Amino acid sequence: MKKIIAMLLLLVMSTTLLAGCGTKEKATEKETAGKELTKVVISEFRNLSWSAVYVAYQNGYFQEEGIAPEFALYKDGPIAFQGMHGGDSQFCLLSQEPVLKAEEEGLDSSIIYSVLDTRLYGFVSASDIKSVKDLKGQAIFAGMPGSAPYSFVSAILKEGGLDPQKDVTFVNLDYSASMSALSKGQIKASYINVDNRVEIQSMDVNVLVDTSNPADAAKYLKTDVFSGEIIAATGEFAAKNPKTVQGFVNAVDKGTKWINEHSAAEVAKLISPLFQGMNVDVLTKKISILKGAVTKTGYISEESQTAVENFCIKNGVIKAPIPYNQIIDMQFVKSIK
Repeated sequence: MKKIIAMLLLLVMSTTLLAGCGTKEKATEKETAGKELTKVVISEFRNLSWSAVYVAYQNGYFQEEGIAPEFALYKDGPIAFQGMHGGDSQFCLLSQEPVLKAEEEGLDSSIIYSVLDTRLYGFVSASDIKSVKDLKGQAIFAGMPGSAPYSFVSAILKEGGLDPQKDVTFVNLDYSASMSALSKGQIKASYINVDNRVEIQSMDVNVLVDTSNPADAAKYLKTDVFSGEIIAATGEFAAKNPKTVQGFVNAVDKGTKWINEHSAAEVAKLISPLFQGMNVDVLTKKISILKGAVTKTGYISEESQTAVENFCIKNGVIKAPIPYNQIIDMQFVKSIK
C-alpha cells in the first residue's frame, strides 16, 4: 500500500494558488463592456506552462473571439479536472495523466490543444542524497496521487530500482511549500517544474533528473516530443459547443504566437499581474527556461500521443492504450484562423 502521510506545515501561499472549489478571476467590465460574449470558466492551478492562455487573457484575445473568460483556481490539476467534470468550468488546464485515467474509467474528455512540445520536469534531492537508490526509506514530495508529477517521480524511482509503493513515503504538501520542506530536512527529495531552477540556485541540493537535458528526456520520456501539458474540455461540451471551443483554441493559439514572437521579459511583464507576489525579474528567468518548449502549433500527433500513453501504461496510470480519436480532438487546431 502506498505510504502517503500528511505533514502539518505552515504554508505561505499566494492568493492565486488556492485549494478547494477554486478562487475565480474574471475579465474586467471595461474589457467586456458593449459586447455580447459567451462566458466560459477555465479550471487551472496557475502554472507557467500555460502561459499562452494567460497571454490570451491579458491581450484580450478571448474577447476578440466572442468569449468572456474566467479562471477558477485549484490546488492541483486533478482537482481542477474534477471541477470541470463537476460542472464548475468548461475548460481545464492540466497534464494528460488525470484525463487518460478518467477516460479509461468512462469519464469522457476531449484534449483540444497542447501548450508545450516536451515535458519540463525535474527531481531534486538534499545534498546527502547522491542517487535515487539513496531515497529508500525516505520522505519525498511528488504532487498528489494521479497527477503528472506523481507519475513522473514514480517513473524515476522505478528506473532507480525502488518500488514507489513500498520504498518511499509520499508527503502531502502544497507545491509552493516543497522547497522549504526540502531545505528544512522535512523531505529528502522533491519534484520541481524545471523553471524552479531559479529558486534552487541558492539551495544546497542535487539535481537528480532534469528533462530539459536531452539525456534525461530520452531516459524517462522516451521521446523528443512529449505533449503532456494540455487543454481539455468535456467530450459533451466540445460536441455541443464547437463554435465556442474553436474560439477558445483560436485565442490560445494567438497567445502562443505572441510568446514565440516576443522576448521572455515582454511575456513576463504582460502576465505578471496574474502572478502576484512574484518578482518580474524572477518571472522573466522562469519564462526564459520554458520558452524553448512552447509549442508552435498546439497539435498532438499520433506518434506523440503514443509516447504519452506508453509512459502512462508503464507507470500504472492506465492499463491499455486509448484510441487516438477517442481522446484527442485536433479538428479545432486544424481550423485555427
